[in-house]
Amino acid sequence: MKEQALRSMERRAKILSTLIILIFLVLLSRLWYLQIIRGEESYALSRQNQTRQIRISAPRGNFYDRSGRTIVTSRMSHVVSVMPEDIKKDPQAMALLGRLLDLSVEEIEKKLEEKSGSVKDQYIPIKYDVDPSTVGKILEANLDLPGVVVEKYPVRNYPLGEWASHLIGYIGEINEKELEELRHLGYRLGDQVGKMGLEKTYETYLRGTDGIRIVEVNRVSEPLKVLEESRYLPGNNLYLTIDYQLQNEAERILREQMLWLQKNTDYKNARSGAVIAINPQNGEILAMVSYPEFDPNLFVGSISGQEMQKLLTNPLHPFTNRVTRGGFMPASTFKPVTVIAALEEEAVDLNQEFYCSGITKIGNATFRCDKREGHGRQTLVEGLQNSCNLVMAELGRKIGPEKLAKYARMFGIGSTTGLNLNPEEITGLIGDPNWKRKTRNQIWFPMETLHLSVGQGYILATPIQLAQIYSAIANGGKFYRPRLVTQIRSVTGKKIKEFPPEVIKTVDLKPSTLGLVREGLQRVVTQGSARYAFAGFPLNKIPVAGKTGTAQNQGKDNFAFFASYAPADHPELVIVVVMEEGGYGSVASAPIARKLFEAYFNLQSSSGTKGQQDKAGAAEAGSELPPVASLPASTQEIKELMKMQEILREEARAPEKESTTHFHKQDLT
Repeated sequence: MKEQALRSMERRAKILSTLIILIFLVLLSRLWYLQIIRGEESYALSRQNQTRQIRISAPRGNFYDRSGRTIVTSRMSHVVSVMPEDIKKDPQAMALLGRLLDLSVEEIEKKLEEKSGSVKDQYIPIKYDVDPSTVGKILEANLDLPGVVVEKYPVRNYPLGEWASHLIGYIGEINEKELEELRHLGYRLGDQVGKMGLEKTYETYLRGTDGIRIVEVNRVSEPLKVLEESRYLPGNNLYLTIDYQLQNEAERILREQMLWLQKNTDYKNARSGAVIAINPQNGEILAMVSYPEFDPNLFVGSISGQEMQKLLTNPLHPFTNRVTRGGFMPASTFKPVTVIAALEEEAVDLNQEFYCSGITKIGNATFRCDKREGHGRQTLVEGLQNSCNLVMAELGRKIGPEKLAKYARMFGIGSTTGLNLNPEEITGLIGDPNWKRKTRNQIWFPMETLHLSVGQGYILATPIQLAQIYSAIANGGKFYRPRLVTQIRSVTGKKIKEFPPEVIKTVDLKPSTLGLVREGLQRVVTQGSARYAFAGFPLNKIPVAGKTGTAQNQGKDNFAFFASYAPADHPELVIVVVMEEGGYGSVASAPIARKLFEAYFNLQSSSGTKGQQDKAGAAEAGSELPPVASLPASTQEIKELMKMQEILREEARAPEKESTTHFHKQDLT
């Protein structure tokens, strides 16, 4: 009995020993698995319990003008970031942070929700460009704000404010669509990216390489010490073709001229316009102004909803770059193309004369010249000089609308110039019978050919396209790709990319054709509609060639144009000015170009007086008016129009008398 009891106890002991050994074997195998098989992963997870990763944002590259002056740079500010899993545990901390940052708890939660999916175990930026006062309050309350850190952060700085804002652009927080396109380059939600202008065009060059800082934290997520850190690498720098002084003058003069028109003429709506100055020998853009502008500093950090709404609802559309995306009827600035087409097609010869009686008819439709009694006999040169509508109409009849449109396209209307700038430029428009049949299912009327010959009707051009046309006339037919950037260099000065002059096409023109057109354009300034605007200018030293233009737009005052280049014998600079609802090109736009030529050639200003500007308007008052046939006017209204034009012409014939006559567009219709 005793022996049986002992054997039973021995069996139980063996079973228990076996169980104990099995348990230890399981524990040892698990320990071996965790430490050997998954040792590195477990180590990383343990480190995450006591460390946090912070991205060190790299400053974007700077912008420099052609002489090395800093145009755009970065400045150091502060960004407030949080670790989601830490702040979400403490609703009171979330509420406190919201009060300090002037954000609702819902806004903070939305930011965390949006960015948590793509950012693991990293601090998430909640607010950029935080002011020093708020930073101080957050640091004082750090014990009550678990998982909240304040870091120095480079933010964009536009020291010149609205200056050249359309070509510079602005930056903002990346959106879902942009992230989809840039994710493969390492972009994440919360990153700041270029939204328009050069900032967006050269985004991947301007963006630097962020650094990483790994910090040890305590149980309430307070940083204790830096464990590891990799330095950031600043973005590359852009070297622009822009001339700071000329750009500055263009901005100032355009604003001053608008104020002058609003105060001294009936053109009170002259509140927007554009200027472009380009080197016709290499395509470098020296100045580009589109007004009204916007201040890109508003978008640093985050723009308020009220400020954004104000910009978006502005009827003058401050975000539109009128130089590249403003489609205008070019009016008489198109007339050189009409003359070139007629000469190149041999529809007329160089010495041919035309007779302008002041009126011509096509069926029952009447097409009038600016001068009621007509210009009389006119050569082609005189037709350009005097901007004779009937001379151009006769040329249009001879070559037809198809060939006229062909030469317009040849000179770039209807296609982009190749400028690399976001948003992309528009193509403009040039119509002909085939285009009208396809797009409108309508026939082409003979009168529309006459309108097209004087730059009205189915034609839209951008200021940069006009600059290309006049550059080609100035340089002999070469079309250079317009450029805003010459080089991209690293922070150490290493050349990353270069943009040399590039001829994208050449229009072969007869020397005799170019010579005649150039002579006509030069006479516009010395004897034609721009002569008063250039009174006192040293044309013997710096000859200027150009063409004024005045386009009618339904429901608005006339748009004023002036396209020009100088010196006429060795062109260095092409200037195109557009003044929306500014009236006459000779009064509103030519004086701007004149002052810019003075600035570029370092000439002492001797601009014309108000009286000279008024006389310029009187001299142009008709030569730049659309044909009366294109106006929906009654017979009586046409008589009143002609009477008013006669008054203006009489004033133009009396240089000693200062004109004070102004009128609205409604007076013409």
